[in-house]
Amino acid sequence: MAFRRALVLAGACALAATMATPSFAQEKRKLNKDETTHYEALHALVDAVASGKQPAPADVKLTLHNYFLLSGGDVYIPFTLDLNPAFSQVPVGLYVRAVAKTPPAAASASKGKGKVSGAAPASGATSYAFEDIAFYPEKTDQVNRALELAPGEYDIYVAMSERPAKDKKSPAPKTTVLVQSMNVPNLTSGFATSSIILAKSLEQSNVQLTGQQQLEQPYTISGFKIAPVFNPTYPKSGELLWVFYIYNEGAASNGKPDLLVEYNFFHAGEDKPFVNMPASAYNATTLPAEFNLASGHTVFVGQGVPLQTFNPGDYKVEMKITDKTNNQSITKSVNFTVTP
Repeated sequence: MAFRRALVLAGACALAATMATPSFAQEKRKLNKDETTHYEALHALVDAVASGKQPAPADVKLTLHNYFLLSGGDVYIPFTLDLNPAFSQVPVGLYVRAVAKTPPAAASASKGKGKVSGAAPASGATSYAFEDIAFYPEKTDQVNRALELAPGEYDIYVAMSERPAKDKKSPAPKTTVLVQSMNVPNLTSGFATSSIILAKSLEQSNVQLTGQQQLEQPYTISGFKIAPVFNPTYPKSGELLWVFYIYNEGAASNGKPDLLVEYNFFHAGEDKPFVNMPASAYNATTLPAEFNLASGHTVFVGQGVPLQTFNPGDYKVEMKITDKTNNQSITKSVNFTVTP
């Protein structure tokens, strides 16, 4: 079985520096009159749904896909919304609200965050853990955006609607509200990894994004532009590609970690792997000279596997990450399907 060479891209990328410096609350965009009216309508709608005064409308079905990555002391959460069907009229407004279920998370997340970009909170509004408004002038069946939250449990409200009509006799705009619980993991202590992201492609991007740009391009992360895969079904002619970040590993006196990542492939439902992939080492002999954990550098793992030798069926790849410095290991896995 042939394997694509692991991507040695860990060295010069500091996730903390890339992600934590821009604050979403720092950049406030002035909303025009129509946008303000749209925002206020979505805000009031979520208030009504959250208080139980009305059921969540569902003119369009929303499916949320999200990942968890460390960003300073918080967790960066890029997400994608699938819209089925797409809204028929534009512009479409997107309003996101995160409400902490536990007081510690709420207290941690309220340090200047959660303000809607360019919009004053509605009269009497509560300070939420995170709040965001965006507008989309073109028809689309998929939207990318991001959250940043402290570890903890949250209720996430995602509301979308067409622009409210100025003529009250016009048909009501299509509207939908998704309510979903989210348990944000603590990635700041203990040996850990980010979510495993299956990807269509991976490109280097050295552009430093502002806070607002980070919201708009949520999968441009720490020097890489990731195109995620949400339905992990691949033709035999395709390639399985995954990426993730490693956190809180031990450091040697030279500031570098000593990590080993091992891969095993399983047929669905079987306990014994049918193939072992060559392990990847991240240490003083493989990392760039300038890499130093004390400087905030983060090990980035990227690996691709051609699927020509896989028979059609369901599979699992298991990843064992070992920190030799502290004698710790964690195991992650992802499922995927190969078609003819």
